[in-house]
Amino acid sequence: MAHVIIGTAGHIDHGKTTLIKALTGIETDRLQEEKKRGISIELGFAYFDLPGGRRAGIVDVPGHERFIKNMLAGVSGIDLVLFVVAADEGVMPQTREHFDILDLLMVQRAIFVITKIDLVDPEMVEVVEEEIRDLIAGTHFEKSPIQRVSAFTGENLEALVQLMDEMTQRIKSHNEKAPVRLNIDRVFTMKGHGTVVTGTLLEGTLRVGDDIAVYPSGLRTRARGIQVHSRIAEEALAGQRTAVNLHGVKKEEIHRGDVVAQVDSLVPAYIVDMKLRLLKTGSRELRHGIRVRFYHGTAELIGRLILIDRETVKPGEEIFCQIRLERKTVLKFGDPFVIRFYSPLETIGGGVVLDPGAVKHRRYDEGAIEDMLHKEEGTTEELVLLALGKHPGRIYTLKTLIPQINADEKTLALALERLLAEGSLLAVTGEKFMLSDGLKAMGDELFLQLEAFHQKNPLKPGMGKEEVRNKLFKDLDRGDFGLILKSLSGNLIQEEQGVIRLKDFTLSLSDENLKRKEEILKALKEGGFMPPTLKELNPSKQDLNLINLLLDTGEILRINSEIYYHREIFQQAVALVTAHLEKEGTLMVKDLKDLMGISRKYSVPLMEHLDDRRITLRRGDGRVLNPKGEKGSQ
Repeated sequence: MAHVIIGTAGHIDHGKTTLIKALTGIETDRLQEEKKRGISIELGFAYFDLPGGRRAGIVDVPGHERFIKNMLAGVSGIDLVLFVVAADEGVMPQTREHFDILDLLMVQRAIFVITKIDLVDPEMVEVVEEEIRDLIAGTHFEKSPIQRVSAFTGENLEALVQLMDEMTQRIKSHNEKAPVRLNIDRVFTMKGHGTVVTGTLLEGTLRVGDDIAVYPSGLRTRARGIQVHSRIAEEALAGQRTAVNLHGVKKEEIHRGDVVAQVDSLVPAYIVDMKLRLLKTGSRELRHGIRVRFYHGTAELIGRLILIDRETVKPGEEIFCQIRLERKTVLKFGDPFVIRFYSPLETIGGGVVLDPGAVKHRRYDEGAIEDMLHKEEGTTEELVLLALGKHPGRIYTLKTLIPQINADEKTLALALERLLAEGSLLAVTGEKFMLSDGLKAMGDELFLQLEAFHQKNPLKPGMGKEEVRNKLFKDLDRGDFGLILKSLSGNLIQEEQGVIRLKDFTLSLSDENLKRKEEILKALKEGGFMPPTLKELNPSKQDLNLINLLLDTGEILRINSEIYYHREIFQQAVALVTAHLEKEGTLMVKDLKDLMGISRKYSVPLMEHLDDRRITLRRGDGRVLNPKGEKGSQ
């Protein structure tokens, strides 16, 4: 069975909730205050089956101006709107604001329903219908049907249902193969079940047991249970009203406006590039930097509007701009949004998202405007290159690109194949890729850093791998950094045992350094199991560099900060300890002192070092052999 979501809109007390009850038999006002005051405050939900076989989920929204943010949350993801105008009042202020919001959010289909026709004479109904035609003239709703009904007498309800059925037959099916995305509009707890969230499943197919995440926090969870239209289900499909029981999540950790989505399918961000259209009926200009309310999906966020190429924008104008939000959110390319003044609350305009994770643009940067134009009209290949160009040193996957580009998975995959074939992109693994120019720039920077390091530190074999990551690639996790190094390794750069160097670099010691190196090795070797301590060696700064070099080459070993063993002496110590343990089974500190003829100053650190290397295993006050390399008790 196919599914659609139908929403309501219109002025307070024009009969939206009553109409829904007449159509479905379900009372959507569930709060005590709603029943007491006779108005909708929160979103209400119902469903029924259309004659053609489609199951329609119904979202009933509040009409009062104080609850516009709830109305905005309710119209997220609807396929068809029943725009209600009462015959006894006609078009009212909230009628106009709701209409503007639906137009800005690009809701494609609407039926304008004149309710309460039983309360007025036919001439009044004609007047109201003419008001509606004036309201929708010149908009994409202009050819929408108008249906007169009475929820009280039932007049024309059947005709309305037939009209709804006809219009939803032409609605394009939702993408059930896309990554799961559900905008949360309710969060509550159920005894014995825990936290439950509800919303319209915009995309994808969600199954019981699926691993999912709650954004923007990224909180990992699992779909413990699913309900579709109040019935237990094994899966929910795009286009269905869905309740999801989340495993191991507290109610306080989730809020309306959060998004349930496939793990790693969305990237939280503060900055959004967008195309903004201001309402012609607006009363004020917008200034650069003004604080506004940003509505997307079921979320209400605060941010500052950044005008790139001007200081103000007037009602009716359409511009490319940016919003910098005060907290992170998750969006996708092409998502619609609405903005309102921070105070007093008034709808300003709306538009579409061009980049859900943009970077800051400089004022009057013509290139930024040109990029946004390309994001709106460019080919899939151009959009991919623009998306990767924001962070050329990052590694991407098909899944991480989907939110940023207006293309289905198949189209995007073909575009990636073409870009890889022409060399604009480079595959770092079978599934991960990055800009070829980005990798080249990273390689050039790493080469310069290593060159400078070798000149300054001729006695060191190279930079530590983690030091390189922290200095040059701190935005990459260890896994992606490893892939970058693997891609860069070749003719110029070499990685060995956690050390990165230029491939043609070789240690070159002066005669003086060679002589001193041999002196240090000789002193440690002749010292046997009780070599001179670091303090007794009285090393110069150059000697310390030589000692580090000997540690890197494995010719000496650090027992603790003061005691160093020659490699051959340490091997002899291990052989003695192993032979003793194989014969006696256990080794105490005093045994080691007697066995090797050393003082406690050396025996205790040596014992601890053997434990650290997992040669021995501590058991009480003694040691035993550790053939499996287990970590001992302390």
